[in-house]
Amino acid sequence: MVRFTPLAVLLVMALAQPAHAAVTYSWQQVSASSSMPTGLNLELAFSDEAVAAGQLRLDIRNECDIGPPCLDPQSSLLSLRYWFDDPYVSGQHNLIAYDYRTEPRNYYDRIIIDLTFLAGGSLGGNIFASDGNSDFRMASQGALFSVIDANSDEPFGCGYRYPNCAGATGMLLASDEVAAVPEPGTQAIVGLGLIAAWCARRRRRGARQAA
Repeated sequence: MVRFTPLAVLLVMALAQPAHAAVTYSWQQVSASSSMPTGLNLELAFSDEAVAAGQLRLDIRNECDIGPPCLDPQSSLLSLRYWFDDPYVSGQHNLIAYDYRTEPRNYYDRIIIDLTFLAGGSLGGNIFASDGNSDFRMASQGALFSVIDANSDEPFGCGYRYPNCAGATGMLLASDEVAAVPEPGTQAIVGLGLIAAWCARRRRRGARQAA
């Protein structure tokens, strides 16, 4: 008979937590702008609960340089990544990398969004994001977003070469892939299997020592 240690019970309880899923929306450019560089990328990942609700309004301020508590407790926006790929200079320029409950990558996180999850897997609304090094603002007519303005302290991307960076249009479309962790029941079964194997190994080792 397998005996459960307190550690084993805690492991099973942790593995049996509710599953979470993320729906990712990615920028698909419709038209370029002579006021902007090419290579714009934007990815936003939302919890499936946020998508199911149909609308989302957030004003996130993560200012960990000021002191705790510094992380916004919301759980709807799981990540936001914005950057430019330059055809001549490698790297992700003007990168804004916000991750849920992760301390700011640069100076702070400031994200303001007012979004509607539209039929057909598209988004509409307004987005502003800044990390103290780079920022951008977008607004949509229906599902078609336009870059209102973008800025950066870096030389590439929307840096000093593009002082009036704006004008590109595109759509934010959900990917066909939904990244989800295994169902709780599956996780618990796997955890029980690992615990049983550990207990069996201990019994074999005890038998060898007794012999």
